[in-house]
Amino acid sequence: MHTFKPDFLTAFGMIALAAWTVTWVMWILGRQHWRQGMAEAVLSTALCGFAYACFALQSRLGMVELQVTAKILISAAIAAFTIALQRFRQSTDWKRDAAIVVLPLIGSLALVPLYLPGNLIGFNRMQTVITVLQTLCTLQVLYRMRANTPGLGWMLVTAMTFLQIASIVPLVFVKDRPSPDLGTDMPLGSLLAMWGLCLMLFLKLVVTSIGFLIMLRDRQAALERHKALLDPLTQLPNRAALVRGIVKAIAMSIQKNKSLAVLVMDIDHFKRFNDQHGHLAGDQVIQMVARILQQQSRGIDMVARYGGEEFVLVLPETLPHEAKIMAERVSRAIRTTPLILSSGEELRVTVSVGIHAGIPAQGASWEPLVSAADAAMYIAKRSGRDRVVVAAAPKDTEVALSAI
Repeated sequence: MHTFKPDFLTAFGMIALAAWTVTWVMWILGRQHWRQGMAEAVLSTALCGFAYACFALQSRLGMVELQVTAKILISAAIAAFTIALQRFRQSTDWKRDAAIVVLPLIGSLALVPLYLPGNLIGFNRMQTVITVLQTLCTLQVLYRMRANTPGLGWMLVTAMTFLQIASIVPLVFVKDRPSPDLGTDMPLGSLLAMWGLCLMLFLKLVVTSIGFLIMLRDRQAALERHKALLDPLTQLPNRAALVRGIVKAIAMSIQKNKSLAVLVMDIDHFKRFNDQHGHLAGDQVIQMVARILQQQSRGIDMVARYGGEEFVLVLPETLPHEAKIMAERVSRAIRTTPLILSSGEELRVTVSVGIHAGIPAQGASWEPLVSAADAAMYIAKRSGRDRVVVAAAPKDTEVALSAI
């Protein structure tokens, strides 16, 4: 018979200290993401610390109340982390979140009069079932996040969630739990299993926290990259984003053998707005036009600020006459929407639009398409403004269109 006596007081105590240390680190590193799930993730880790502290004391004192408290704290910690993931994916539903917290708590409290004090083994097994169901709920949230959460962080959190299930499912079938009388008479295999569980709990705690921090960092980096492609005044894609988008649209147009329309739009008499009413009024004019363009465009279209008072619209799968109808509709919406200045003065804004549409030739670049639409826009300017002109196709396109 082996003489090794496990010290679960030390094991669970160290896990509790690790949990509180990780809580402090997450709070320091993740304060800027407090409303993106970090608050709930920090709470989850802190609750784990208190739960493992109760486990440590229960292993020494043998008090059933400590084990019940620890189980309830673990359920609360899992619920808090599930809500943290919901906050990360910017999903707020207070009824759902209340159910995530309250239902396991009610289940745990209902088990107390059914099994305690006489059947602690039955209580532990049923509580483990509740924990497994909660963890499966967490996995479901992680699965829903996958498409919009690429990267190492999501993989680490998901892997640790699977590890948690793998480590706690066997507890449904094991009657032994850390307690003062759990010692030299316990089979060596059960002892090793208990120590393995402690190690997996420690790894799950640390790696999950690291993974969640990486998820937040990766999303912040993605947001910063996205902001770098936005025009700060209109929040439309800027010129760099436009080039990327139109190159993709050209490739898709060639692949599908469908017409691609490019519209260049310029605000009429914009310099006069700035000279008469100031640059702030000019900014308001640009913002109003950008807002109308967004409202009038389709989901597959791209609207970008090309520079100054000029905008470019990229319309996939759009024939010349369809592009002209779209341009006239947008022009009419801008013309009939007055801009009221802070002084109460009403401004009327018009735009001139040039259109190029056709199926690009193999290897065509984006510059000739925009240049053709830009040239048509200047024809509209010279023809009296507030009108739409469709350009002839440049030489590197397959479909030639007559100017209107």
